[in-house]
Amino acid sequence: MKKLIYVKLFLGICCLLGNPVFGQQKQAFEFVVEPYLIDLNSNSFQVMWETSEAARGEVYFAKSTYDILSPEFKVISSDRSHKVLHHHTITGLNANDLYFYQVVNVNQSGDTIKGPVTQVTTSDYNQSPVSFSVVGDTQGNPVVWGKIVGLMEQERPQFIVHVGDLVQYGPNKDDWTDEFFNPATKLLRYTPLYPAAGNHEMNDEKLYQYFNLPEDDAFYTIKKGDVRLFFVDTNKDILPGSAQYRKLENLLAITDEPWKIVVHHHPLFTSDKYSYRSSLRATPTKGDPNLFHLNNLYETYGVDLTLSGHVHNYERTWPIFKNHVDLENGVTHIVTGGGGGSFRNTPNDINWFSVEAKNVYHFLNVRIQGRKLFVEAIDTTGKVFDFWEKEKVAEKTNLLSPLISSTNKYFIDSTTVTIENINEGGLISFRLNEGLYQSVVTKKKSVNVDNTTTISAMVNGVNNGSREAVKTVVKLPEMPKQKSAKKEVRADYYEGYFTELPDFDALNPTNSFSLDSLTLTGVVPRAKDHFAVRFKGSFEVPETDVYRFFLESYDGSRLIIDGKEIIDNDGVHYEISKENYVALEKGIHHFEVQYFDFTRRETLNLLVGKQDNKMVDFNSLIKYPK
Repeated sequence: MKKLIYVKLFLGICCLLGNPVFGQQKQAFEFVVEPYLIDLNSNSFQVMWETSEAARGEVYFAKSTYDILSPEFKVISSDRSHKVLHHHTITGLNANDLYFYQVVNVNQSGDTIKGPVTQVTTSDYNQSPVSFSVVGDTQGNPVVWGKIVGLMEQERPQFIVHVGDLVQYGPNKDDWTDEFFNPATKLLRYTPLYPAAGNHEMNDEKLYQYFNLPEDDAFYTIKKGDVRLFFVDTNKDILPGSAQYRKLENLLAITDEPWKIVVHHHPLFTSDKYSYRSSLRATPTKGDPNLFHLNNLYETYGVDLTLSGHVHNYERTWPIFKNHVDLENGVTHIVTGGGGGSFRNTPNDINWFSVEAKNVYHFLNVRIQGRKLFVEAIDTTGKVFDFWEKEKVAEKTNLLSPLISSTNKYFIDSTTVTIENINEGGLISFRLNEGLYQSVVTKKKSVNVDNTTTISAMVNGVNNGSREAVKTVVKLPEMPKQKSAKKEVRADYYEGYFTELPDFDALNPTNSFSLDSLTLTGVVPRAKDHFAVRFKGSFEVPETDVYRFFLESYDGSRLIIDGKEIIDNDGVHYEISKENYVALEKGIHHFEVQYFDFTRRETLNLLVGKQDNKMVDFNSLIKYPK
């Protein structure tokens, strides 16, 4: 009898679970991310959205006119296939006109969802000043981000700049959909947002997908009237030998817009008490050590303003030129990392370069009209707590600095240096080392050099001139190949309270490992913190040439090739990258990499490549005897 009751009960439960009321219901067809603009200019715009399942999306579009109460919507763009992430570009618009759009999606079951009818107004920068808002480090705080969005809506910016760390954890889908896009749904329907890559995005594909950026490439520029904005990815290699640096240098040199603004996540200057120092008793670097070399680049090519974040506060510097306050020629740097990331209320350090520094949630409003630029810093109560303006002198229009390039910056025999005048007028004036200046009437001047040489050049006009550009090309001695390869990558492991790289020859290793590559993962077991490793092995270069080495570590590291120190990256620090160039004869060479870990993350990366070529993992060159 009991057995029969159990059978009936089991069958009843199965029937209930089969009922749609109790069983698993079909997921609703809906927007995961509602329509948002990623670009808007005087004659086009780009709109994206995401649906919960694959669907064919269409953009319905209408132009507003004075004599029609309700404009007629027509399909202007359609998906060619079913997809979940939709991207459409609408072209053929007129500047300063009013338009409406609505997105419609039909899934494979025939279900339909529609976005709201949204107004879009194109800007005519020949008439209108440039007006935009800036925010950074909204990561993981949708409440504060939502407040800032509400205040931005009242300011009616033409576009928004985000200096990075849009989300707390880039690989987490909900961080994007729920914490970033959802609080800004209404604003982003009609206001495009242009992001810089932050470290919390973790180079995840979602950043590139959601903003239609090329895969693994967050470097781009946008032009808005008289303003050119450069978005630089400071999470990636930006040292002078990198492809990203060369691209930035070339674009800064040829850009003739009156206003140049550079956007990147990490700051060149900061007075934050806890940032960029190993302890409160250690001397602060007062900025990101990976970026210090950018100061000279920005000053040479007339950058007006940099916008950054990463440090969760607000700070504005004086205009800085050659490490001094220079109100006329200096670059102003603003840290705007107050979009939601947590911060300490500890007072900031006092520094010569700092005008204003506050720990407060905030955003910026930037307006540019002709020769005047205005910046307001606004907190989450709507109060303007800092204001800055800059005016370019009408009588003084600087010429663009010349672009100095070379066939090879580092060379074995000789190289050719080319000086190019980008301006329509003016004459190139240049000198080699400490020699006399020479003037040339041609737009380009090429010089062959066979020794280390510093080239200084400027462009002079009748009543004006450019800033001086300086570049040094370096002749390197060729390091001969070694007779034989080592049989392994030997990793000697040491434990101790290291705050700098020790004298390994004076220590006895705790353990030794025979590895087939340069990697910390093979050094097991090892302590969580407070250890050091010395790697020794051989590598082979395929031809005689100059090679660039890129060493990144957290904490200290050092690279030695054939007994010669190439890169010293010692000390207690977070991820810091350094580079150097070596002329190597084709064949076998010996390497030694030293590393120590104090606390926290363990990072050790070594890349290699011919100068101006793609960098590869150093392990691809490691060689063993046959």
